[in-house]
Amino acid sequence: MSVAGFLERLFGAPKEPPRGSPERIADVQRILRELEPLIAADGGAIELVAVEDGRVDVRLEGACQRCLASETTLFEALEPRLREKLPWFGELRRV
Repeated sequence: MSVAGFLERLFGAPKEPPRGSPERIADVQRILRELEPLIAADGGAIELVAVEDGRVDVRLEGACQRCLASETTLFEALEPRLREKLPWFGELRRV
């Protein structure tokens, strides 16, 4: 087995960079960094998947995948911040 194959089995496949406008991706990542300490404290993470046509697609990782409060985190913590700070923002979607 190659080193790359071993690392992929150990850590999973490498993640693709988020799709969309680099400027809008940077805007969303800045907001995600604000929430990161709170989410990481509970063993979770939010991965940005895409920013397209005013829609922000995210994937929950770690403890967030199974957490009953994950919808609250997304739609009562993240979504209001996106609406407040990004005039182009239209929709948050969990993928």
